[in-house]
Amino acid sequence: MNKINIDTLLSNYQSGFSLEQPFYTAEEILNVEWKSIWRSHWIYAGNVAQIPKSGDYFIYKIQQDEIILIRGNNGQVHAHYNTCTHRGSAICLEQKGRAAKLVCPYHQWVFDKDGTLLNARMMPDDFCKGEYNLRPVAVETTEGLIFISLSKDPPDFSPIRESLGPFVKPYLVAESKVACIKNYTLRANWKLVAENFRECYHCGGAHPEYCNAVIGANLREDTTALTAEKNKTWEEKGLATKLIEVTPGTTSYAVRYPLRPGVESYSTDGKKVSIPMGAHPDHDAGVVGLVNYPNFWMDSVSDYIWTMRITPINVSTTDVEFCWLVDGKAEEGKDYQLEHLTAFWEITGDQDGQLCENNFKGIESNAYKPGPYGPVEDQVINFVDWCVTQLQSK
Repeated sequence: MNKINIDTLLSNYQSGFSLEQPFYTAEEILNVEWKSIWRSHWIYAGNVAQIPKSGDYFIYKIQQDEIILIRGNNGQVHAHYNTCTHRGSAICLEQKGRAAKLVCPYHQWVFDKDGTLLNARMMPDDFCKGEYNLRPVAVETTEGLIFISLSKDPPDFSPIRESLGPFVKPYLVAESKVACIKNYTLRANWKLVAENFRECYHCGGAHPEYCNAVIGANLREDTTALTAEKNKTWEEKGLATKLIEVTPGTTSYAVRYPLRPGVESYSTDGKKVSIPMGAHPDHDAGVVGLVNYPNFWMDSVSDYIWTMRITPINVSTTDVEFCWLVDGKAEEGKDYQLEHLTAFWEITGDQDGQLCENNFKGIESNAYKPGPYGPVEDQVINFVDWCVTQLQSK
């Protein structure tokens, strides 16, 4: 590939049009994105229900880094690089597990859950253990959602907490349980996955199940009166309804909107899939849709949460993680059937995955040129503008 001029590409960018081909296919662009986006902003890692007890941990891999997310002795969440401070060995070798202490498998240095070096066997008497604690990663939580920052100077987290927190709070994520986690590998640039989930222009033709569940998703129905009526009901229940848009300097989007009348949940048959989650008294809380750039999506109904975490593997490959959460008291086989719970988003996700891969295949063609976004793709424009702004600040 000929060497690209990123500054020229950025200066040529026209808001309202898709990006030029190298933004989706050139490793040079992704290398800049690692610095200006993925290592500069708060990144969604997972949720506290994945690590319910002290010592529970999971690994989140970003580029060449593996991050340990572990529950501490007092319930707090810690994040560390999975790199021993002795000679650099990986410490946690499994994707998830439980550890009373973090013990390096190479020379058995022992670290506490908060990263403190407890024992460095056979080192000199004057060895200062305090200088060799695990290297920390900035971590924040909001209502059970875990975000990390790989920046040496992380941005203020409060806008994310204030935007997403009120919508997530009724779900009581800290008291919930993980029903299922599935990972998918897509042959598509990560931005195409993000773009796909920022518009419903494609929904009418690609997502019959989704359109059967959500009124207005086909973009042919007027939902103004129903939304106003439902907002009044939801506000009386104390549920957040105020639309949050991504504006300059912010990364969060939040919305609540109604299901189709008669539909109780995100399910293939429109029926509820589990007991109401957290503080929800019934199955009438509509849909909560949350986004946090660059990698977090959440679509949730009264009886379950579905989250999506996207992570670039390389310029042409993206890891997509789906996670389903249910109420902590819900029992599989009694209160919910796992297949019924996951079917809706497995079907919709497969449809979206194919669309993203098709999109990438076409963009790779020599015939590809940026095309105009339609008025209903305004949220895609918002996302792409945001990405370009981050690259311009590199």
